[in-house]
Amino acid sequence: MRANPAAIPANPGTTPKWVNWLTMFLLIGNTANPFFYESIEMLAISFIILLGCWFLKEEEDTRLNGYFWIYLVVLTILQASQTLVYHVFPIKTFLGEYLRIIFAVLAIRILGRNFFDYFVRFVYVFAVISLFFYVPCVLIKPLAHFLIDHVAKYTQCPFHRAATGELYEAPYNMIIFNLGQITFNRNSGFYWEPGTHGGFLCLALFINLFYRKERLTSRFNVIFIITILTTLSTTTYLALFFVIIAYLKNFMIRRPVISLFMLIFVGIIGFLAFTRLDFLSSKIDEQIAKRGSRKTGESRFSSLNADIRSLEEHPFVGTGRNVEMRFGKNFYNADLRELHRNNGIGVLLSTYGVFFFFFFFYLNWRSFYLLLGSRVDAWLLLTLVLIIAFSEDYFFKAFFISLALYCGITMVSTTQDIKLVRSRKMQLGKNTLKYE
Repeated sequence: MRANPAAIPANPGTTPKWVNWLTMFLLIGNTANPFFYESIEMLAISFIILLGCWFLKEEEDTRLNGYFWIYLVVLTILQASQTLVYHVFPIKTFLGEYLRIIFAVLAIRILGRNFFDYFVRFVYVFAVISLFFYVPCVLIKPLAHFLIDHVAKYTQCPFHRAATGELYEAPYNMIIFNLGQITFNRNSGFYWEPGTHGGFLCLALFINLFYRKERLTSRFNVIFIITILTTLSTTTYLALFFVIIAYLKNFMIRRPVISLFMLIFVGIIGFLAFTRLDFLSSKIDEQIAKRGSRKTGESRFSSLNADIRSLEEHPFVGTGRNVEMRFGKNFYNADLRELHRNNGIGVLLSTYGVFFFFFFFYLNWRSFYLLLGSRVDAWLLLTLVLIIAFSEDYFFKAFFISLALYCGITMVSTTQDIKLVRSRKMQLGKNTLKYE
């Protein structure tokens, strides 16, 4: 019989565990950790390390398929079109983009079917680490300043992106824990800010519920939810609410009366939280009020508006990733707060145009369907990605490229026939799956 990819458990394989952990650390580090992600040099160094891990991988159980090559062709055509339109050939920007793609693909091929299992475990481990630092720093106020002054200054990235000035400097980052916004009692964890931390936590929670099939009250999920609450992130709270409703959808369909009362109760609690907590109601009102601001970094809505205005000029080609393409040759005279974009949906839409926007999310959906084996659950996960991306520029980072290209990597063993055979090692007469 032919196997459903989502029904086949992760294969422990023979690759050393430390190689898998290092691969996921470098992948997420170069996606969301200030020590790594702002430097093309760190990406190159990480790639060399990842290449070494690839040679340590003992079995060849993955191969590239048509989705990957189509993605590469579409991207190359778009970049060539942008060069013709803007008369700029930013070779470093283009090479950086392809390096991230190769980096993401290499990580998938090293981890194979274990990719999402290690992702969930990684987020869990660093959620625990974040709580280990967060709770004492909140309870003992001088501790955060001590760590910034005496620890974080030794864990700064040796490379910096010159064009960003001080906007992206992270003097409070200790690599395993980011002390940014700790003075506001917000938990940034391993990531560049609390909202990003929350986004990864919500993704891990969803995958743990729908792919690994753990209960909402399992140890992993309880830690995820507790850590999400410490981020004090508006978008993350909305995403958490969505994940819980998605998880309870089958229960609500089977028990509509009980579910109606539950939804009313949750709605009342949500309304009270929205009106009483400043970082929910006041922050959203403030973001909407600034939707027309030229300082696009101050509001996700103003960032989206700016990206849509850019899209109107070249709806199919986009503005490209290069700063000179996007803002003209005099970009260095502009206020960095006017150049900054923090709405991931708008950034993707304006960068590569409408066609690539829908193509990119189609690949994401294909990946999620391959992972979960359910069209409905794949749509739910895609919706979650769109929710968390409203507040963060995710989609040109290595991990989120890997989500799109997961469907472009064929797990060789999943295409083989599976027969039920009796294992000689089983003492109780149970069957086990064997590839033949």
